[in-house]
Amino acid sequence: MTTISFAQETLTQWHEAMAIATGGKLFTTHGCSWAWQPARRRLVLLFPRHAQEAGIRPGLAEGTRLGARRVEAWVNSGAPAGGLQSAGFTDSAQISWHAGELVSPAELWPGRVRLGTEVPEASGADARELNVANLWRDPAAAGLSAGHPALRRIEQATARTLDGGLVGRAFAQQALGGQLAIHGLAVGASHRRQGIGSALLHGLARGMVNPLGLEEKSHIELIAAASPTSAQFFEANGMRLLGRGRHMVLR
Repeated sequence: MTTISFAQETLTQWHEAMAIATGGKLFTTHGCSWAWQPARRRLVLLFPRHAQEAGIRPGLAEGTRLGARRVEAWVNSGAPAGGLQSAGFTDSAQISWHAGELVSPAELWPGRVRLGTEVPEASGADARELNVANLWRDPAAAGLSAGHPALRRIEQATARTLDGGLVGRAFAQQALGGQLAIHGLAVGASHRRQGIGSALLHGLARGMVNPLGLEEKSHIELIAAASPTSAQFFEANGMRLLGRGRHMVLR
């Protein structure tokens, strides 16, 4: 059974993979685990159980040395956050954890969803971050120990119209129990509410679990951290609410 704790682990593994894939690093400071993601000059603190000044201050100092422009913290809703607040962190939009098996969409989107990292339109940080879907294919280059959870399979799916226009993308990372953790799902503003997001979810599930398109149903569970604006979308696609968490930003 998927729990909030398990969902937190999947998000931790994603941020760690993104750090390594973009030339960053992972480090710890007195009970605090950090992921430095240089493509966006972002430092992420990952689910501290009881963040205190002894762990927060050295991490922030390292972030300053690295040139971080944004510092975030993902926190369990039940974990004490007084130390983070004293350091200047404030709550951003609340997250909600969702998990469940996909339901078939009422209507199929008339476009194409493909797995792969060939995205000629991508540039800057977006282009660098595509490497996260290649990390698991070359674990020796990652500099992590064999079996590190950040090296679990990751795929990217793109959605294109029939004339080839890029209208959406999403990533999925395979979790330890076989679930698919969804990350970075985005659809162009002028193409929303057309079924593209659902097509991306189904494309990832089919491509990673049932690539041959066999008729039998694949009972695969998806996990996602939803923002207030995306929670309804995940629920409409069959994912239930597990609980809520905190996403904090250093102001």
